[in-house]
Amino acid sequence: MAADTSGSGGAPAAAPALRERFAAARAEDRSAPSWSVDALSSQTASVVAEAAPDAGLLGLLEQECDGFSTPDEALLVELIAAGDRLLNHVASLQGQFVVELMERRRGSIGTTRTVDELAARLATTGYGAETLVGRAEALVEAPDVRDALHRGVLTPRKAELITDATRDLKLQQARAIQQHGVAFGEQHTAPQLRRELDAAVLAVDPEGAERAREKAMSRRRVVREPAPHQMEWFSALVSAEAAAMAYTVVDGLAADCAADDTRTLDQRRADAFADLFRDVLTSGYTPGGGRIPSRHGRAPAIRITVTEAVLAGDDESPAVLHGYGPISAKTARRLAVDATLEWRFASGPALRASGSPGVPSASVPRASGAASVPGMSRGDEDSGRYTPDGLLDCCVQQGRDGPGPPAGPSDDPWWRYDPMNSVLPRGRPPGTPDGTDARHLIGWVHQRGRSGHDPCSLLASGLGLLASDSYLPAQYVRDAILERDLTCRFPGCLVPAWRCQIDHIVPFDPALAAWAQTVDSNLHALCRRHHQAKTERAFEVERDARTGITTWRTRTGHVYMRLPEHADLSVLSAQLREDAAAIWTGVEPEVEEDRPERGWDEFEEDRPERYEPGEDGVDRQWDGLGVRGADRGWDGSTGCSDWAPM
Repeated sequence: MAADTSGSGGAPAAAPALRERFAAARAEDRSAPSWSVDALSSQTASVVAEAAPDAGLLGLLEQECDGFSTPDEALLVELIAAGDRLLNHVASLQGQFVVELMERRRGSIGTTRTVDELAARLATTGYGAETLVGRAEALVEAPDVRDALHRGVLTPRKAELITDATRDLKLQQARAIQQHGVAFGEQHTAPQLRRELDAAVLAVDPEGAERAREKAMSRRRVVREPAPHQMEWFSALVSAEAAAMAYTVVDGLAADCAADDTRTLDQRRADAFADLFRDVLTSGYTPGGGRIPSRHGRAPAIRITVTEAVLAGDDESPAVLHGYGPISAKTARRLAVDATLEWRFASGPALRASGSPGVPSASVPRASGAASVPGMSRGDEDSGRYTPDGLLDCCVQQGRDGPGPPAGPSDDPWWRYDPMNSVLPRGRPPGTPDGTDARHLIGWVHQRGRSGHDPCSLLASGLGLLASDSYLPAQYVRDAILERDLTCRFPGCLVPAWRCQIDHIVPFDPALAAWAQTVDSNLHALCRRHHQAKTERAFEVERDARTGITTWRTRTGHVYMRLPEHADLSVLSAQLREDAAAIWTGVEPEVEEDRPERGWDEFEEDRPERYEPGEDGVDRQWDGLGVRGADRGWDGSTGCSDWAPM
């Protein structure tokens, strides 16, 4: 087998060059008057950060580990990161050897026996050996993923996630998602990558994803397993007696079924288990009569964000189930139709928030903002929200306008893999505050405000900002932050926003007006752990009000970025489908039978009612992604119909 020396691996001649650069950088660092062993950054750290994962880097790590030549903190961080790149690179080399072994044994000993031998030699489980072999063979058909692993920028686990997600896709679709997954996975955790891949697969192959979901649904079951110390697993670890009681209840409910019930016993157990919690969530009370505690002023609810086009059945882009991630359009429509919806007024002033990528404007919804879905009924026309009686809390997003100006440099990897950046709101006029600087905001209000004028209303009407004249955000501000952020804003953290705390990004200053600080662009959701880390100043944090990117800086000078959560995945869907169609695989695509052309009059006849002007007089147009209205703010943002619990 020829050794793969592509990417970062390979040339022995590079080893002395790296050591020479490292030695020169260290000498320059130590010659600086301000250098000390307590320095937080150095040129040597930069050299290590840019080094390829090869024998030279391994030798450098061994050299530094031998006696620890008083490296600075930033260098220590980069040495640790370099070790991770080497591990990934070695996993790539190991995979190449596995592939060669499997090729030599194919048809003789076979895959199963080879897996057994590797399990014995590596002193690992059969499952571990199967994972090793499966990953190696999958990488043969995924060159982009294989190259990323070889360069050390992707972990074996992330490589597995990408290849597993694309296993059943067509070649063009698989290659498009693999390229997207590699770019995304370099800067995100494995759970974040899994969510992104789920959304991508739903976007490029919604029908296949639905078939896979139906197959997975047939395997639903409840499992009871013993654990040490008189404990048992019953989807959660509880005492043995508690598990026995729970399983007895579920088993008894599953046994009571009609004669024509075609579900298996395991399926009935799983459904009975889910129905218990559905009843509690719908009623708002526990079986003992206790009220379910609220979070951030709202009763617990299943939260879904979906576009109007998806609800109307005109788009198959994924929706977002809060706390889980992307779900298929069909599932979103089913949940919307199954829910009992009531039309009620949403408390809070009618405000329009500054745009944020993938998140609707936080205005109080109007009757025109809701899509028409079979099974949904409207009530009082003066009300303001669809409400699913404590069960389903759904935010309906209107379609977007066409792309605005580029939000970042084309060569910046943070922008390359995120199609949503093409629809960011346009930048504010020069000198217009975005709410991140309290003093700037105060000056702007004083120039335009009149005596007795409410600053919060002025910020809403003039800048599209949501504000509260208090340290604690008002309910409508809190709702907007939770809807926008979805999860904790620390890089890699997926704690749901409803379990987080609302934090002032720039710390609250009692000497300044509260309405200039408790503003949506100066607020974000942080879990308790990362809120405390920020309070202790382990990180410096800032958020870009236009892009929604949160930047975290460490004391060593390292910078980590958290992209905004995208609740509207229609642009991502369109981009991935376009990418898949543009990839040439050497196989001619199947040509559909020619269909007679249709005249414009025929299209006019099929035009659904949603294209007509709404009852509120707002003209609606089809823009290829969803329904858009003419009632836009100065920054191009749209309103949002929000279904909230009673």
